[in-house]
Amino acid sequence: MDEYVPAANQKLSLLRTPTRIVEFHHATGNFVVQTPKVNRAEIADELSLVFGVPCAILQTDQVLSYVSIAEKVSEPPIQTGVRWTKGIAFKVKGRPCTVDLKPTARAQFFRISEYAVGVFKKDQVAADEVLDKNRAGGWGAISEDISNVVGGIWTARALVRIHGVVAKALKREPSLFRKPVNDRLQNQSR
Repeated sequence: MDEYVPAANQKLSLLRTPTRIVEFHHATGNFVVQTPKVNRAEIADELSLVFGVPCAILQTDQVLSYVSIAEKVSEPPIQTGVRWTKGIAFKVKGRPCTVDLKPTARAQFFRISEYAVGVFKKDQVAADEVLDKNRAGGWGAISEDISNVVGGIWTARALVRIHGVVAKALKREPSLFRKPVNDRLQNQSR
């Protein structure tokens, strides 16, 4: 990823846009982007040209709002051999989510907004509580489940990854966040 960001920024500069990637978290396409532009569709189009895939563009306050809602939702009942991993799926393109999603073999869902769906991913664990290597799919499979029901393109991430990228944004621009949120995000992203 360390080499990937400068290469992506070079492609952005060739597009003659002021948009730049300033941080990343983990290796799954979680970026902090800095730009004076306000049109999210335009920013998404620029990044899609660079990465070759559709991109979701979210403002930090919007992400924090979604995270706050997701954190308040109680975990599903305990099941033997299952670890529930909380996350959020974000709308990339297509219709907003206006339906309540039914559980799938991989996850249970809760609607946060028309543009964000809360997820409890059903991770299979072995007797020693280690993640089973023969699982039924990762976050990409969850994105596909939501896309199949709602339509459009959705991208899902574990809450821990979302906390990590928001913490990186916080380091770049501390004024974006209120103090209580800062403390919580910094502690959870470690």
